[in-house]
Amino acid sequence: MQLTPMPPALTLSERLYCLLLWLYPPKFRRIYRREMLLLFRDCYREARQKAGIREIIRFWCFILYELIITASVEHYRTMLALLRHLMGVEEKELLMANALLSLEVAACTDKGIKRPSNEDSVASMVPQDAQVLTQKGALFIVADGMGGFNLGDVASNLVVQQVSEYYYQDTNTDIGTSLVQAIRQANLALRQYIAAEAEKDFDARRMGTTCIAAILHDTTAYIANIGDSRAYIVREGQARQISQDHSWVAEQVRLGNLTSEEARSHEKRNVIYRCLGTEDDVKIDLFTEPVQDGDILVLCTDGLTNVVRDEELAAIVTQYNSQESTARLIALANENGGPDNITAVVAHVSLATQEQ
Repeated sequence: MQLTPMPPALTLSERLYCLLLWLYPPKFRRIYRREMLLLFRDCYREARQKAGIREIIRFWCFILYELIITASVEHYRTMLALLRHLMGVEEKELLMANALLSLEVAACTDKGIKRPSNEDSVASMVPQDAQVLTQKGALFIVADGMGGFNLGDVASNLVVQQVSEYYYQDTNTDIGTSLVQAIRQANLALRQYIAAEAEKDFDARRMGTTCIAAILHDTTAYIANIGDSRAYIVREGQARQISQDHSWVAEQVRLGNLTSEEARSHEKRNVIYRCLGTEDDVKIDLFTEPVQDGDILVLCTDGLTNVVRDEELAAIVTQYNSQESTARLIALANENGGPDNITAVVAHVSLATQEQ
């Protein structure tokens, strides 16, 4: 992949944004600076493409408002943490519990053979800060956009970035609730984007995306899902689907009208009845799953599961490390025709034995 040089205007704007990031506490900057810069670049490019000084002004007004609010929240949280430390209120038990969890993670996406562009998006976030990892865990997201060239890519990328941002800024200690709320907020952001774009481009109304997101926290996996992207736990060489597909064929299989094999080749296998971007109030499934030492968490889009069987997926991720597994899963999907974009996250879980 070749990198396109950034235009001078973007470079100057990025420098200004980097200066503004100094409003945040140092620890927050170390953890999230890179992700925030990537989000800024994408949003700024979109604003520039609209070719209007008013749009650029609106963009910067939004950025300044967002920075002031979120920086204030982060300074408040930092102050509370400092007060707890000075008062001797340490979270030693949580830190010890989190130290038991060790992850080997890889994420990869590919446009496949038959699609002209890639409308999938993926994120893998394992905070380097021990306190953040202890409180919020590691976050993995896969989204499969729809709406045609560029539109699906924008939808999935926006949702992945928004979920990441909202989740780690949320101070709610209930992991599942915080994850679902982050997806709801991302959906509202996507709806606002669609409404603004639809005034100029009617096709923007077709935008939408699936979203499968997982948090590994302590010894539990929290999985939130909308659409037909999937989450698996692979244990002792067997793959078990944790999420539930919101697709027409999956519903027919649950009703007993189709077999799983018939669903794989059915003409309506790509029809889904629930996704982000279609309405303000969306129903999001939440699953909790205890994880064991040696478990493997897999998140993926239907571009993989439509052409790679569960037993093949399990065999690959069990035999190879995370990086090799993602590469081999995508290669196998392409060998089997690669009719769609392909995305996979593979996380090998290791749990140390806690000393009594």
